[in-house]
Amino acid sequence: MGVVALVAALAVSRAAVATPLFETVGATGSHGGFSGVVSSPSVASAYFNPALLVDAPNELIVGMTVVTEQIGVTLDGRPAGADVPLAVGSRDVVGPDGTPIPNDSVPTDWLKRGCKPSGSQCPTGPFAARPRQRQGSSDVTHSYVVLGLVKNLVKDRAAVGLYMMLPVGRLTTAQSFYADQREQLFSNSLHPEMYGDRLTAISIALGGSFRVLDTLALGVGTTFGIANAATSATYVRDSTDYSTLLLNNDVGVEVALSPHAGLYWTPTPWLRVGLAVHASQSLSISTTIITTLPSGVSSTAQQEQVHDYMPWRETLGVEMDVVRTPRRTFSVVASVQHIGWSTYVDRHGQSPSSYGADLGFSDAVNVSLGMRHRVGVVRGFVDFQLAPSPVPDQIGRSNYVDSDRFGAIVGGDVELDLAGVKLRPALSLLGYRLAWRHQDKDDARMTDEVPDNARVATTSEPLRGARGLQTNNPGWPGYGSDGWVFGGSLSFNVAY
Repeated sequence: MGVVALVAALAVSRAAVATPLFETVGATGSHGGFSGVVSSPSVASAYFNPALLVDAPNELIVGMTVVTEQIGVTLDGRPAGADVPLAVGSRDVVGPDGTPIPNDSVPTDWLKRGCKPSGSQCPTGPFAARPRQRQGSSDVTHSYVVLGLVKNLVKDRAAVGLYMMLPVGRLTTAQSFYADQREQLFSNSLHPEMYGDRLTAISIALGGSFRVLDTLALGVGTTFGIANAATSATYVRDSTDYSTLLLNNDVGVEVALSPHAGLYWTPTPWLRVGLAVHASQSLSISTTIITTLPSGVSSTAQQEQVHDYMPWRETLGVEMDVVRTPRRTFSVVASVQHIGWSTYVDRHGQSPSSYGADLGFSDAVNVSLGMRHRVGVVRGFVDFQLAPSPVPDQIGRSNYVDSDRFGAIVGGDVELDLAGVKLRPALSLLGYRLAWRHQDKDDARMTDEVPDNARVATTSEPLRGARGLQTNNPGWPGYGSDGWVFGGSLSFNVAY
């Protein structure tokens, strides 16, 4: 186990960068908000709907975005009699047929207090304490640099755009965690499924647009990022002293792409319709583990981890001017987005439906409503969004933490003329409320980590404390979660 754990990250891997960050923060640097599919042609249109680029002005954007997530998880108390007994730590426990029980569980006391080598209590070495929910991954603030540009190649006929959000510090992170009892061996905590490392991916979109009719424009684009391939060959001289490990690496880097397309229809000057389709995306790391031991034994295994998974998305938006004069406009906008969450795979490449046919994620429809207002050179907007959770009630051993999300974004900008340079500073504020949600477990669907008929191998005596359900699943017997995700953006758009 120790050898496999060591070399699991030494892999033949390929990765494609996804953009859950764009979907969360909305169209930064414009007043597109949650409805960038139809509203406010700008650099952000390169991602949300590239067909809008043909109506965007030539401009550069430089900005900064900050997002903080404050998502809390509250675990229900464990009832008496559910602890995995200390005897399991000796690995001298077998089932009724004499086969050792799986060794992927540890005594509950070790998780609470840790274990130092002393007799048969902890025979294989020290084990660090990891109490439930002490290593949660929320309460984190992320910062990003926003960059982009739009260039009209043929005025009112063809344009291209580039839109980027680059995390400050590490360009991307990928944190894995198990959604069931296996997480006891790592953080022994629950983690928000749709946030965390999903908000740290480098996000880059490139798009192009051309007008095919006076009232119709089409656009195509792609999101892309760095992909890598790494091969590692290891020779394990001593499985108890990893400093003696011999290692060779071969690392390569390439670009990974995921396409999207859109259309923009303006049947009248006061009505606009946008449609965009985005292909699925993920940062996928395929791992080939190749280990050679001094005995001459060589073994190979493959695993796959999937980060930042975004399924196919189809978005439709409509914007209508209610007031339209040379000095003032007031419009309302609405958009709906279908997201194919039923195809979701978690960070270990596992479909939630593997826990039960009724436990798979469901497709979801996000709905956004908003208003836009312009008076002279000053513009403002506000959007509201309802995003239902695709995660079903977690009644089994899976612990996918998520809940319905209610969001709002408000912002504005003003056009300034500074010595002939047209500058448009913009400010926006974003907030999501993740509704309280409590999960109650069905004991019949849990994994009993110590079977009732388990016995001590050396004496054949029944194992004390084995009756009933024993589990270290950190989400059992239930848990609740809620929280906030909020932030803001400051940007400067320069016309050229």
